[in-house]
Amino acid sequence: MKNENFSPEVFQEEEIDLYELWLTLKRRKKTVLGITFLFTAVALILCFVLPPTYRTETSLMPLGGEQSSKLSSLLSSLPISIPLPAGGQAGITVEAVLKSRILRERIVKDLNLLPLLFPDKWDEATKSWKLGEGETPPTLVDGAEELEDLMSVSTDKKTGVVTLTVDFPKDPEMSYKIAVTALKEAQNILNEKAFTLAKKYRIYVEKQLILAKEKYRKLEKIYKDFMEGRIKTVPFIIGEKEMDSLKVNLPEGPGVKDLQREIEELKKRLSNVKKASYVSVPDYQLNLRKLETQMEVVKQLLLTLAKEYEMAKAQEMKEQISFQVIDPPYVPPKDRPYKPKKGLIVSVGLVSGLFLGIFIAFFKEWLENVRKEKKEEVVNA
Repeated sequence: MKNENFSPEVFQEEEIDLYELWLTLKRRKKTVLGITFLFTAVALILCFVLPPTYRTETSLMPLGGEQSSKLSSLLSSLPISIPLPAGGQAGITVEAVLKSRILRERIVKDLNLLPLLFPDKWDEATKSWKLGEGETPPTLVDGAEELEDLMSVSTDKKTGVVTLTVDFPKDPEMSYKIAVTALKEAQNILNEKAFTLAKKYRIYVEKQLILAKEKYRKLEKIYKDFMEGRIKTVPFIIGEKEMDSLKVNLPEGPGVKDLQREIEELKKRLSNVKKASYVSVPDYQLNLRKLETQMEVVKQLLLTLAKEYEMAKAQEMKEQISFQVIDPPYVPPKDRPYKPKKGLIVSVGLVSGLFLGIFIAFFKEWLENVRKEKKEEVVNA
């Protein structure tokens, strides 16, 4: 069956159109080549004018930050007020620290980067700032803003690996120094800012342990004075308040119920000793019972607080936010800057010039044809 839509004239017309395009490009080859050469020349000039920029990278794995629900409940039951962070977390991450302004300020200060970040305002000969009327020298905040454009931080959502990238113009060693200083100061900031639940509880138990030791030393002195006859009446320096605090703050675990029962027995014995001061018991026996019971209570208090203190220190190590460097920073090779990418710049300049040259060539051809048609219309009229 013969295809009615096919026509030799259509094919011939398309062929003629393609040939016309080729003739147009041939007639306008000077325009195309000129613009292509111009763009390529500009690209080559940029390759030599733009200062070389050197890049170094380091990847690290965040560690720690484990949440402890037991310590959260313990802190909420303490007899002192310790505010809990939102969500029970420390509220600080390695990525947040690496992106923080305070980190960049410390880097600028440690490496004295202000003259390098503001070279137009720095006089190297006199080692002073070139300031106009009313101008002030750049501050650490200004340096931090400039350094923000040279540093980037990204996190792999699947692996959790954090990558720090540092770009610095002209000086490859400085990009390396910035990365190393960033890692050092980031760890310092984490140690200063990351106030975890375990750390709060450890500080609380540590204070109670110090107080218990002071009470025990005081009881030892009272015991010595009592046995040597320097005092006849033994005072109460520990009471039910300390027992209640000890019982409330016991962590969960095996043996805790037995320990709680033991504390209740100590409370009863302490209460019985207090009640005995109102009945007819020889003074010596009464004071000796008071002294022995208090010493036993303080010993038990010391043992319990020591166990809790070791538990809090171990938990603090788990919750401490830190990081492990996987790929350390490196000094970029002097002869291989990251930017400018000369090959890419020249290729883009060449292709851009070629396409723009072709476009202008066809535009000029179209414009010339329009003018011819207008002239013919005027002549025929």
